[in-house]
Parts: sequence; C-alpha cells; structure tokens
Amino acid sequence: MMKRFVYLLLVFLLAACGYSFSGHNGALPGGVERLYIPLFVNKTNTPQLENRLTGYVSEVFARNDQCTLVENPYKADGVLTGIITDYRTRAMAYDATDDIGQYRATMTITVMLQAQNVDQPLWRGTLDWSSEYVAADDKMVQDGLEEQAINELSQRLAEELHNRILNNF
Repeated sequence: MMKRFVYLLLVFLLAACGYSFSGHNGALPGGVERLYIPLFVNKTNTPQLENRLTGYVSEVFARNDQCTLVENPYKADGVLTGIITDYRTRAMAYDATDDIGQYRATMTITVMLQAQNVDQPLWRGTLDWSSEYVAADDKMVQDGLEEQAINELSQRLAEELHNRILNNF
C-alpha cells in the first residue's frame, strides 16, 4: 500500500513539473509574424545602453520561431519600440570602514508593440530589473563590474519583455 502511495505521489510530482503558462505557443499578439525592432531610445545619461539592450532584445526575439526579424519597417507586420527611461546605480552595502562594498544597478524601460497601420498598440508595458555587483578600489575593475551588471540587466530585461509580450502580462 505504501509503495502504491509513493508511486502515485511520484507520478503527480513529475506531472506537475510540466506546468506552463497557456500563452500563445510563441506567437506574438495580433498575428505579427515579421517584426522590426529599431534601436531603443536612451533617455539616460549613460551612453551606449540602447545598443546593448536592443541587441539582446533582437537576439531573444530572433530565437522565437513564430516570428522573423526584418531590417525594414515597411516589410514588418509589427514594430517593437522601446525607451530606456532610467538607469542608476546606488550603494547597497558598506564594509567595516564605511567604504562601499556592493552596488545595485537598476534599468527601467518602456516598450510598445504596434501593428503596422493600426493606431492601438498590441502590447505596452514598463519593466525594470536590478542587478547587484561588488565594489572595487580600482576604477577600471569597478567599471568592468558595472559593465557586467549592465549586460545582465539587458539580458534579463530582454527575456522578461519577450515573456510578457507572449503571455500578455
């Protein structure tokens, strides 16, 4: 009897591992199949954020086999535009001598998916993500650590954006 119970419990647990959202199986809203992603607008004082973020967003959407990225907006069914509205770092932890030991970088973006020749957006949202990194005494090392945090922020935001659009969150 106990073996039967353990067996059934195991079957239920394994079945639960297959849970997924009832999204659109990778399809973009509004039947968009050809997507144009222009360079995101950077409204922060930190240069080059738009290049990195747009690159990661394009990479994530290129992996979606339900849509094709196009280089010309006139060949697209939809356009995904974005604005980096905020990027900031702030001290998060201090050591015994009151020096900064850890920073948190946060990026906020506003994005809209619009079908061609339609006034109403198919999806619109604001996302933000934070990443923590250790402080360093050497300025070059510190800059490198912040660059790694920016890469992580950009990757995570791109993945989160893709998931939210597909699941209409």
